[in-house]
Amino acid sequence: MFIGANSTGKTATGVNIVANIIYGPQNKYFEHELFQRFPYIKRGRIISDPTSIKEKIIPELKKWFPKNDAKEIPEATYQTAKEGVSYERKFRTNNGWEIDIMSNEQDVKEFESVDLGFLWIDEPVSKDRFMASIARGRLGMIIFWTFTPLTYSAWIKDWLDQHAGTDADYVEVEMEDSCITHGVRGFLEHSNIKRIADSYPEDEKQARVFGKFGHLVGRVHRAFKRKIHVVRAFPLTERAYTTYMALDPHPRVGDHVLYMSVDRKGRKIITGELITQGLVRDLAAKMKSFEASMNYRIEGRLIDPSAYNDDQHKEEASVGSQLFDLNFNFNKGSKDLMAGIKRTNDALDYEVIEGKFIREPELFIFDSCPVAIKQLEEYVWSEWKGPSKDSKELNAHPKDINDHQVENIHRLLMAEFSFIPYQLIQNVIEEEFNPDPYDWY
Repeated sequence: MFIGANSTGKTATGVNIVANIIYGPQNKYFEHELFQRFPYIKRGRIISDPTSIKEKIIPELKKWFPKNDAKEIPEATYQTAKEGVSYERKFRTNNGWEIDIMSNEQDVKEFESVDLGFLWIDEPVSKDRFMASIARGRLGMIIFWTFTPLTYSAWIKDWLDQHAGTDADYVEVEMEDSCITHGVRGFLEHSNIKRIADSYPEDEKQARVFGKFGHLVGRVHRAFKRKIHVVRAFPLTERAYTTYMALDPHPRVGDHVLYMSVDRKGRKIITGELITQGLVRDLAAKMKSFEASMNYRIEGRLIDPSAYNDDQHKEEASVGSQLFDLNFNFNKGSKDLMAGIKRTNDALDYEVIEGKFIREPELFIFDSCPVAIKQLEEYVWSEWKGPSKDSKELNAHPKDINDHQVENIHRLLMAEFSFIPYQLIQNVIEEEFNPDPYDWY
């Protein structure tokens, strides 16, 4: 997926991918195995809206395809056919390729039947048409998707969350990436970008200027980016990491447990999560088993303060008290929401120049924690209701939904937990583990 703002060359990129698949590498940027020896059948499909097809995609295809002087194959490099519509609906090339160009307004049934070797989708498309097209790849297929993520593309975000890193990958491109002074081979002036950006309404600016999904306008933790903060999970050791956990129990939805491991440099990594339902003793058993499997050295536990509230209408003790009886000793976490938001934003902040960290973030997250990742990414400010809705200022309270792991992150960071040397905890210095007397670690 090429998730890009307006004026970032999405369509030109898609057309170049098509041209280099069909005709082989046309320049140094496509000198890769996929384009040198395309492994799938010579049948492709392009999907977009009718206006984009007619006014953008067809002209770009003719611009980037090899020069086509003759009128008929085999002399011509390609020929086109309209097949009863107002634009060229079919491209056939002299090297055996056939490409269908389809409108996202066509009936879903029309997206079925044929096998495909590649699929290019330009701009958002409905989920049923996407699923029908995916089924065309039963002999092997590559899909590339270029779009600006306006509000109606929310389902695409959910699909990507489920498949990122396995069946799918993506790049995000802001309008500033095409500014002459900021981007690589940029072609836009900063002053022009600013003028364009200022003309967009606030509810579309995140998508059209920054390439962010429109339904996530007003994100609380905007600095969080999967490409930066999410890392592949790796084995932990008791000596190298001190681990802390936070629990947000809930009477109506699953209890959310989160683990944060800290290394000797102060780097913090969210390394594990549990979402469980059932009795308190079941929760305790699952935490104990999970912590053993992860080789955690737990040195602190936090819990939502409400977990110690006793209910006069219930016979059992509070969740916190029951866990204490099961040998889980928790401290009450902070309830300062705004302080937690600020502390988390500070931990996510980073600086990158030319693809290298000048200052790396304090906080990372294992890719094995999908709930924490999704909740952190989709944690947004509430919207004002009634007469205040038209105010330019954001509501000062985030939406109170699917925020349990985010609150756990807030509490873990506000506690300012640090790395504790393994030897000090065990009160033993193992010389064979550390032969250098000047290196305490």
